Amino acid sequence: MRTLLFLALLISSPGLAQLDTVGFTTYLKSVYEDFDLPSMAVAAVKDGKVIISEGYGTKAKSDPNAPNEETLYAIASLSKAFTAASIAMLVEEGALDWKDPVGKHLPWFKLYDDYVTEHMTIEDLLCHRSGLITFDGDLLWYGSDYSRKEAIERLSARPLTHGFRETFGYQNLMFMTAGEVIEAASGMTWDAFVKTRILDPLGMQRTTSDFEVFSKDDNIAKPHIHGQEIFMMSYNNSGATAALNSSTGDMVKWLSFWQNDGIVNGDTLLSAGSIQKIWSLHTPLGTGSFDQANGTHFKGYGLGWFLMDYHGTKVAHHGGGLPGYITKVAVSPEDDLSIVVLTNDMSSVSSMLMYATLDWIHGKDYAKRSEQFLEFKEKGEKRDTEVKEKRLKMKAKATKMLPKNDYVGLYEDTMYGEAEVIMKDEKLVLILKPAKELFSGYLTDWDDHVFRFDHNDPFLTYGLIKFDVKLDQIQGFTIDLPNNDFHFDKLDFKKKE
Repeated sequence: MRTLLFLALLISSPGLAQLDTVGFTTYLKSVYEDFDLPSMAVAAVKDGKVIISEGYGTKAKSDPNAPNEETLYAIASLSKAFTAASIAMLVEEGALDWKDPVGKHLPWFKLYDDYVTEHMTIEDLLCHRSGLITFDGDLLWYGSDYSRKEAIERLSARPLTHGFRETFGYQNLMFMTAGEVIEAASGMTWDAFVKTRILDPLGMQRTTSDFEVFSKDDNIAKPHIHGQEIFMMSYNNSGATAALNSSTGDMVKWLSFWQNDGIVNGDTLLSAGSIQKIWSLHTPLGTGSFDQANGTHFKGYGLGWFLMDYHGTKVAHHGGGLPGYITKVAVSPEDDLSIVVLTNDMSSVSSMLMYATLDWIHGKDYAKRSEQFLEFKEKGEKRDTEVKEKRLKMKAKATKMLPKNDYVGLYEDTMYGEAEVIMKDEKLVLILKPAKELFSGYLTDWDDHVFRFDHNDPFLTYGLIKFDVKLDQIQGFTIDLPNNDFHFDKLDFKKKE
C-alpha cells in the first residue's frame, strides 16, 4: 500500500521521473540554431542534482570548440547577487546594519541632493530606489579610466530625476558604492571579500573578477556583436555591479547555495533569514500583458535579485548584459529548481530560456517560446533598421561651418570630465578623455555645426556632435547618440578657456 501511495505521489508531482531531459536538450540545440548564436552554455539544477549541462556553438575564432562547463563568460550584473550576499554576511557579523546611513561607512559619499545623501542606507543601495533613473551615470565606468571611487564621486554632479524611494531606477553606481562599503567594513576589497567568503568556500575556482585573468584564460567565450567577434574590454572598474566572469559549472554551485538555504558542506555561510530578506520585494515594478500571459501578477526588486510570481510559484532571477554577453540566472525555490544561461552575443535567448525551463518543469508547452521570442527579435530588428534609415535621412546636403580650427580645443562636462577636439591629417578628431581608447574618432560634416562622430565602440552607433555656436563663437557641444544603456544626451560639454 505504501509503495502504491509513493508511486501515485511521484506520478502526480513534477519530479525528476517525469522530466524529459532528452527532449529539452534537443529543444536547447534548436534554440541555439534558430537564434544563430556564436555559442550558448546552459545548466539546470533540480532537487539538488544537475539535470542539464549543455554547450553549443564555437567559443571564438581562435577556438572552434563548443563551450563546456568550465568555459568562462562575462556574467555582468549577475555579480549583484554576490554583492548582496556579501553585505548580508557583514550584517550577520555586526559589521554593518541594513539601516546604516551609507555616510557612516563612506564619509566621502555624496549625491546631488543633500537629503538623499544623508538618508541613503545600505539597504537602499541594493534595491534601485535612489531617485536616479535607470543606467544614470554608467558612462563614468564604461570604458573609462576612472577608479570605482572616482566614478561614484563624480555621480554627485548628476541631479536626481525622481523622489528618493519613489520609484525604480536600475542603478549600477549604487551597487559599486555597496562594494566600497564592503571594503570599508571588512578591510578587504570587494574582489577579495567575494573570493574569500563565497568563491573559495563554494569551490568556484573558475570564477574571477580580474580581467587580466579572464582575458588570458585558455577556455573563454569571446564577445560578439551581430555574430561578429569583437575585442575584449576590461570592466574591472565596475566592481560590485558587473565585474565577475564565470562558467556554468561554477554557477550551478552558486545557485545550489541559494537552493540549500546558504549551507555549504554543513557550514551555514548565509542564514535563511538573510536569504528571506534578500528575496523579499523592496521596490515594486508594474506588470504588462506579457506578464499576465505568464500568470505573473506581481514583480519587483529585492536586494540584488528581481522577483516575480509565475503561475503561483515564486521566482528569483537576474540578467546580466555587457557588449558581447547576455546572461541569466533564475531560482524557483518551491520547484527546487535553478537555471543559468550564458551567451556571447546580444540576444534575448537567456530570458526566453528562463521562461521555457519554467514551462518545462510545470508541464507546459515550452517550445512555443522560440516562436514568440523570434517574433520579438524580428520586430526589434525592424525598428532598429527604421531608426537607422530615418537618422541617415537627417544628413544635410550642404552645411554651414566655422573654420575647422575654431572647433579645436578642450571641453568639459561637470560630471563626465574632459573632451578634446584636435586636428589630425587635416581632419577633426574628438576624444572623450576618460574613455579615450573607446570614444575617439574622426568628425565629418553632417549639418550646420553638427558633425558625425565615428568612434571605436562596436556596441554603439555613431554619435552626432552638436556644437553650440553664438556670434561665431563656440560655447560647447552636446552628443546625440541614441541607445538604451548610456545617457550621452545628458552630457553638456562647455569650452574651457
